[in-house]
Amino acid sequence: MGHIALQHVTRRFENGYEALSDVSVEFAEGSMTFLTGHSGAGKSTFLKLLLRADRPTRGKVLVNDVDIAKLPEQRLPRYRQNLGVVFQDHHLLDHRTVFENVAIPLRVMGLREREVGRRVRASLTQVELLGKERLFPRHLSTGEQQRVGIARAVVTRPKILLADEPTGNLDPDLSIHIMNLFARFNQVGTTVLVASHDVNLIESMGLRMLHLEHGQVVDDRAAIRSVGEITGTPADDPVDQSAEHGGG
Repeated sequence: MGHIALQHVTRRFENGYEALSDVSVEFAEGSMTFLTGHSGAGKSTFLKLLLRADRPTRGKVLVNDVDIAKLPEQRLPRYRQNLGVVFQDHHLLDHRTVFENVAIPLRVMGLREREVGRRVRASLTQVELLGKERLFPRHLSTGEQQRVGIARAVVTRPKILLADEPTGNLDPDLSIHIMNLFARFNQVGTTVLVASHDVNLIESMGLRMLHLEHGQVVDDRAAIRSVGEITGTPADDPVDQSAEHGGG
């Protein structure tokens, strides 16, 4: 799972507003792409369709040749297990520790506690937060909270990672760090799609960029650099890389 295709997708709301208009675009498995555009251009709607939090009015949203708009409700949890989602508002539970927040999707999957601990520690290591797993979100900076959200999104080793304005509240240096984290996960085969208005940062990375205006794709710039050129790191599994060092 990881190949995505939108075929003549339109999303029209009851008031007549079209968030997306006849969009056809394809994302290869293991690719990394940025969605850009002003507020209201259709970026969030695009991601909601892939999450199956919304359905198109017309057209098909295909993930590995399956039209996910037609998936029955009972199959949605299994489909979403292959998705990691990062929001601008990280949606952490204030009354749970960093460890417990990251562990939530693993507990939903029914993994054994030893495996939960191993994966959580490995994921926190990748976002440079190992050692803070017993803290509560209120004890963390905004950037650290965002990184906890990323750790939670990738702890299940998703095939597809969706991020909606993940650097919107962060300073430039931390924004670069977050984008490089996404690139590292992409390097091990995860299909990554990031919606962002930070055009300068996106252009500096030299990866594929899809620009939306009024619900339509008006520009599709091919990548001029590889993810490996950005990260400069080998393609080890980021969520498993430090598993042996975390104990269990």
